[in-house]
Order: sequence, then C-alpha cells, then structure tokens
Amino acid sequence: MRKILYIGVHSHVNWGAEYWLSKAFDDLNIKCELLDYRKEFNKLSNKQINTIINSRSKECDLIFLQRGDYLFPQIFNNINIPLVFWSTEPIQLKNDVDQLLNGSIFSWVFVHSYSCLERVRNKFPHLIQITSVMHNAAPKEMIEFNNDKTCFAVFNRNQSLRRRLWLWPSSKMITRISGRYGDDYFNDLKKSQIAINIHFSNKNLDDFESGIFEAMASGCVIISERLFEQTVTDLAMTGAIIQVDSPSELKEKLKLLKSKPKILTEYIENSKVAIRNNTWHERAFEMQKKFQEVCN
Repeated sequence: MRKILYIGVHSHVNWGAEYWLSKAFDDLNIKCELLDYRKEFNKLSNKQINTIINSRSKECDLIFLQRGDYLFPQIFNNINIPLVFWSTEPIQLKNDVDQLLNGSIFSWVFVHSYSCLERVRNKFPHLIQITSVMHNAAPKEMIEFNNDKTCFAVFNRNQSLRRRLWLWPSSKMITRISGRYGDDYFNDLKKSQIAINIHFSNKNLDDFESGIFEAMASGCVIISERLFEQTVTDLAMTGAIIQVDSPSELKEKLKLLKSKPKILTEYIENSKVAIRNNTWHERAFEMQKKFQEVCN
C-alpha cells in the first residue's frame, strides 16, 4: 500500500487519537496524506469538498475517515478506492454520522463499542457484515510509571450530572480537574495514585473511554464504575482495574486504599503489562491489516 488519505481532526498537538495514531502509522511505515475536515471543509459545498478529496486522494490507495461528524456521503462521489470509516464517538448518544452510515460508501466500518455495534445491527443492517469494534488505546510515547505521586485520586473528565452524582459522596478524597489537554492533562495524571472512571451517561454503560488508557499509561491505578465484561476481556485488563457498582462502594474502596496503600501494588504491576498491549501502535497494526484486506 503506497499511501492513505487520512481524514480527521489533525489540529490537536500531544492529544487526541488522530495525533497519536498518525505517529503510529508513521512508525509502521504507513504513509499518510493528512486532511483536517473541520478546518479545510469549513463553509464549503459538498461539491467543493468532493473536488478536494478527489484531488488529494489521487496518489492514495485508501481513504481512512475518522469521526466525520455532520459530513455527507455525497462528498465521496466518484471515489474509486476503498473507504474505511472509524466512528470514534458512541453512535447511540450522537446521531451526527447517521447520514454517512445510511449510505453504501464504506469498505469497512470500525465503531466505538459493542452497543454501537448493536445499533448498527438494528439501524444500519446493510453494514453489519463489514463492521467491527475498534477499542481506544494509550500513546506508547506517554507510558511512564513512577513513585512521585502527590495526589491521591483524580477525576479529570467532563463532569456530566451523572458523574457529579457518583463523585459527590467521595468528594473530599477526589481532586476534580477539567479543561486541561496535552502535556498538562498527562502531568495531572502522572501526579496521581488513582484515576476514577465514571460513565458519562446511562445510554453508554459499555463505554471504555480513552481516559482509562491514558491514566493507566501514566501510572495510575484505575477505579471504575462497572465496565462491559467483553471489552475488559478483549483488552486483558481483568486484573488491572478495580471495579465498583455504586457511589457508596466507590467511597468505601477509596477509604480502604487510603488506609492500606500497599493494595495498589498488585494493580500497578498488572497495569504495566496491560497497557503495553493496548497502545495506538497496536491499533495501527490492526488497522493496517484491515486496510490491506480491503485493498485486495
């Protein structure tokens, strides 16, 4: 495969899946032509966007579209190379890619979770035979385990009402951070012994967010609201994550770990193994195999 046209959000530096995945593709000698659809397609007609894609894809063997919110299938008219789509947001929460999924333009579709796969089965059955789950991952470059921890527990995700209700009983033991990205985001994690994960919504209780991988890579022990068993099995993380079923159980678990910090040691050792098998380089290798398959 000579080159892929990688359409995504490429304006982020030191954060975001596109940033780390592009670096992984480069390390695997997958040459990429990067096209930032949010920046370059702004205020253009579908016909103008189609002209850009046709021009930029002339020397490419495949188009890889990531996220793609509010794009229309018409922008891929007259494209004669395979088109692979990765819907990185939970499609049971957001319908901004429904117009793409309604079409018959894709050679393969990766979705965010098993509940997303179920929605494809129910809403877009024409795609079910060419759809699979692609899990999030951690940047290999950011894996760092150290003992210089100055914060006991951190929650640094968007704070939905559901999350606030979960965190409230344990609020005195958890440092809440939001709106920090890139190096600042990772530095906050590196200072913390524990990172808390709570699902954003009742509609995506099988979500396994990138924040779990990033926190684990930063040397945090993960305490999470109950995760989807199949995903934990896929990722071989059963012994690396402490799971709880209620806000009160979260509080009790934090109190236990604060009084007996040595319990964290086993989880840290299991995390070291688990995270090294779940990097963006691993995902890039999986994608490369699918790219080659659909090109053939």
